[in-house]
Amino acid sequence: MSDHRPPPSTLSPPASTRLLAPDLSRGVMLLLIAMAYAGVYVGASFGTDVSAQPMLDRAAAFATTLLLDNRSFPMFAILFGYGLAWSVSRRRERGVPDGDIRRRNRRRGLFLLLFGALHAFLVFPGEILTSYGLALLLIGGLLFAPVRTVRRAVVVFAGAYLVLVPLFAVVTAVGGEEFAPTDDAAGSVLPGYVTFVDWFTRLAGLPITPIFLALAYPLFLLVALGFLAGRARLLDDPAAHRSLLTAITVGGVTISVSGALPSGLIAVGAMSPDPVTEGLLNGLQILTGVVGGAGYAALFALVSVPLERRRGVLVDALAAIGKRSLTFYLLNSVLVALILHPDLLGLGTRFGPFGALITAALVWGAGLVVAAWMERTGRPGPLEQMMGRLVDGKQPAERS
Repeated sequence: MSDHRPPPSTLSPPASTRLLAPDLSRGVMLLLIAMAYAGVYVGASFGTDVSAQPMLDRAAAFATTLLLDNRSFPMFAILFGYGLAWSVSRRRERGVPDGDIRRRNRRRGLFLLLFGALHAFLVFPGEILTSYGLALLLIGGLLFAPVRTVRRAVVVFAGAYLVLVPLFAVVTAVGGEEFAPTDDAAGSVLPGYVTFVDWFTRLAGLPITPIFLALAYPLFLLVALGFLAGRARLLDDPAAHRSLLTAITVGGVTISVSGALPSGLIAVGAMSPDPVTEGLLNGLQILTGVVGGAGYAALFALVSVPLERRRGVLVDALAAIGKRSLTFYLLNSVLVALILHPDLLGLGTRFGPFGALITAALVWGAGLVVAAWMERTGRPGPLEQMMGRLVDGKQPAERS
C-alpha cells in the first residue's frame, strides 16, 4: 500500500487542530442547502415556470437557478468525499489497518442510510444523506486505491453522466410537471402528513430517491472528485495551492453560471424551447453544477487564508456550524419544513421564491447563533456525537 500512501509531511494535522477551510465551506454550504430546499415548499423547484409570479419572486428564482440549484448539492458531495479521504489518511498515519478502516466506513455508510431514511420519511423526501451513504458503500473502495485508479474512475463516471444526466433531464421535461426535476434533486411534489397516501408515498420513495440521485445527478463523480481533492490535501493548506484553487474558482464559477443561464431564462419565461431542448438545457445546468460546486469549495478555501490570520466572531460562528454540519443540516431542514409545509405552519402557501430564500436564511442564521454558543460552551453537535458512537462505539474525535 506504500505506493499511494501520502508521506508523513503531507498528512493531516494533529487531532487538536481544526482546518478552517472545510469548516467554513460547510458552514456556508448549509445556508445554500437550506435555500435550495426551501424553494420546493413554495412550488419553485428547479425546472418550474415562474414567469407569472411577481418580479421579486422571478428575480429570486432566476438567481437561485444560476447560483444554487444543483450547485449546493455538488459542493456538499465534494466536501463529503474530501472528508472521507482525510479520515482514511489520518487513520493510516496512526497505524490503523485498512481492514478496520473499511469496516468503519461500511458502518458509517449504513448509518448515513438510516439517518437519511428517517429524514426522508419524516421531513424531506428528496434529502441527500441516503445518497452519500449509498456512494460510500458502493465506491468507498476507491479510498484505498492508487490515485491513478481514482482518476480513471473519475473519467468513467464523467463519461457515464454525460449520457445519463441529459437523458434523465429530457425524459423529465417531456414527461411534464408530474415528474419535474427539482432543486438539488428533491421531489417536485412533497407529500403531506395527513392521509395514508401521504405516508405511503413517503415510504415508497425511500429506496427510489438515492438510486435516482445516483443516476440522474452526478453523485459518484462528485464524491470521487472529493477523494482526489482529499488525496491532494487542497483544503489542508489553501495558501500552498493558491494558484490551482484560483483557477478552479474562476473557471468553475464562470462555467457554472454560463451553463445555468439558459435554464434561468426558461424559468422566468424569457425562453420557451420545445421539451426536448428544455431537457437538454436543464441537463447542461446540472452538469455544469459539478464545476460550480468545485468552484464554490475552492472559493471558500481561498477566503479562509486571510481569515485564518484574523478570525472574528462571524468566522468563528461559521466554523462552529460547519463543524456540526450533520446536526444543523437536519435541524435547518426540519425548521424550514415546519414553517413552509402546507400541512404544518403553512407559510409556504403565502410565500414565493423570495420569501422561501428569506425563510431559509433566517433559519440558518438562528442556527449560526446556536452553533456559536455551543462552540463557546464546549458542546459537540449531538448528531455528530451520536454518529461517532454508533460508528466507533465512543465519542468521535475531531474531524476536518
